[in-house]
Amino acid sequence: MIEDAAALSRAAASESIGVEAAGRTSGIGPSRRLVALLGYWCLAALLISAARIWQPQAAAALENIWWGAGALLLGAALLDLLTGRRVRGLDGARQLPGNLALGVRNRVRLTLHNAGPRALVLNVCDRVPAQLSAEQLPRRAQLHPGQRVELDYPLVPHRRGQADFGGIEVLADSPWGLWQTRVLVGEPQSVKVYPNFLGISSLQALSTEQSLRFLGLHQQQRRGEGMDFRQLREYREGDSQRQVDWRASARLRKLISREYQDERDQEIVYMLDCGRRMRAKDGEQSHFDHALNALLLSAYVAIKQGGGGAPPPSPADAGGGRRPPARLPPVKGEGGINLLLNSVYDLHSGTANADYSGAAQQLLASHPRRALVILVTNLRDEDSDELLAAVQLLSRRHLVMVASLREAAVDELLQRPVETFGDAIETAAARDFLQRRARLLQQLRARNVLVVDSAPDKLHMALVESYWQLKRSGKI
Repeated sequence: MIEDAAALSRAAASESIGVEAAGRTSGIGPSRRLVALLGYWCLAALLISAARIWQPQAAAALENIWWGAGALLLGAALLDLLTGRRVRGLDGARQLPGNLALGVRNRVRLTLHNAGPRALVLNVCDRVPAQLSAEQLPRRAQLHPGQRVELDYPLVPHRRGQADFGGIEVLADSPWGLWQTRVLVGEPQSVKVYPNFLGISSLQALSTEQSLRFLGLHQQQRRGEGMDFRQLREYREGDSQRQVDWRASARLRKLISREYQDERDQEIVYMLDCGRRMRAKDGEQSHFDHALNALLLSAYVAIKQGGGGAPPPSPADAGGGRRPPARLPPVKGEGGINLLLNSVYDLHSGTANADYSGAAQQLLASHPRRALVILVTNLRDEDSDELLAAVQLLSRRHLVMVASLREAAVDELLQRPVETFGDAIETAAARDFLQRRARLLQQLRARNVLVVDSAPDKLHMALVESYWQLKRSGKI
């Protein structure tokens, strides 16, 4: 269980877990040095064959030398095999960060200890999961008896979920370097790859106003105009007349104003599209990853402001994903973001189409209380009928916001110069696509649906800004 978002950041930077175990020999094979010597010996045979033609008197002496060299090489290889086939006393450990954040570079430390009787020359590699990319491997190391060495290498996660490491794989050279023994040290380990929670960690120590400034947003002042009664206080210049409590003013014989605050118990429901369109990529991360990062960051701001939120049934089948979409009860308090992180860190988009109507019906059945429903998706004009019907169904009970990710590839296509007939067709198709999409967004606005249209990497700011505008206007 994660303790808090700040602890996650510290864990990714410094907290380590390690496992140490004795080496296990898994095989032995010839080294590059032995293969090269055998190649030279075979090449010498060709030279001797040529000498029989051009220098027959010297061929016999060269042939005797050749056979002698072969016997010497064979004897040395056998002796080296007998003395170096066993690697004794090699221990190893891997130190991993407590958690990893998607796209954030971390360092992994490998520790090797030679408790055996002879010096070891090692080629060290690590069994890294496919969802992570490692650099600077394999590494070369030399260990004298009793010596310990530490090696580290950079690691960048490219996919969320649980990352399973195998053992540390070591190739130990024989004393003369003619053979290499494969040894596995350490134990398999697992670490969770979360969405990029470092943004949450940086906001946790800040107030709401500071958090908004950190995100580049401007908070409009609205003194005493919330929905929940907070306290009575003396009248201040600028207070509206409707804030004056005339009964308290008459009793105390001075003007007394009521002070209100924003409501602190508003529920926010996120509906995250897990369909095939969210698999599109802008940069190194998919639209789904950008949407999940934005969801978590905006959820944290909302929770810090006093609201509760959780992702209900997603508007798409999870086909192709690792597990069904998350269904969580509402969470409150800053510790609630940890529940969200642990629940959605291994959620992935699938290959099915989004089922907006099914998700809307499930939401209405499970959430009778009025809430702000934020649907995060990638809209297309072919979704208009089903999406409009689902939004109309949700709007009967909830305040609905549709956040759509705008594909950067389409915008880039329109910026390219039109030089050929093919370029003209692509540009016309892109303009038609954007016009159809704009009409769908306009239809949503006409139904009093809040619309956020944003580039994937700016979605977190757009969601937070829209939420704060709703909060300050008293709509939630």
